[in-house]
Amino acid sequence: YKIFTGEMMIIYYSLTGHTKKVALEIAKKTEDELYEIQLDKPYKSNPLVLARFTREKAKGVIPTAHKIDIDDDVIYLGYPMWGGDMSLAMQGFLMANDLSGKHIKPFITSGKSTLEMSLKTLKKLAPDAMIDANFNPDML
Repeated sequence: YKIFTGEMMIIYYSLTGHTKKVALEIAKKTEDELYEIQLDKPYKSNPLVLARFTREKAKGVIPTAHKIDIDDDVIYLGYPMWGGDMSLAMQGFLMANDLSGKHIKPFITSGKSTLEMSLKTLKKLAPDAMIDANFNPDML
């Protein structure tokens, strides 16, 4: 797996490109490394995503994401909100990767949901990380 070293990096999952756009804007301002989460079985960007997501959510199935080695101390963590929580793809990434001791600055993309709606899941999947729930990419 890939090794990332430095002080800060941007990790994100994007299906439609919205979260990627925000991640790229952060990278332009901070000049930090970018990592786009890859799934073993990627979602297709079409109407079937909703059907797959609904099945996975109902069955408690979390997609498997790649494991990476992160030496960075600060992680900008970006994800879309799906069904009022963080995307299952981001949940799969957090289950595969230990972010203990990291300082996480989460950012989301959503039409209606808020970051607060995903904080319980984030804290559950990264229990030993410091989470900056007040981070705002626009303030960089």
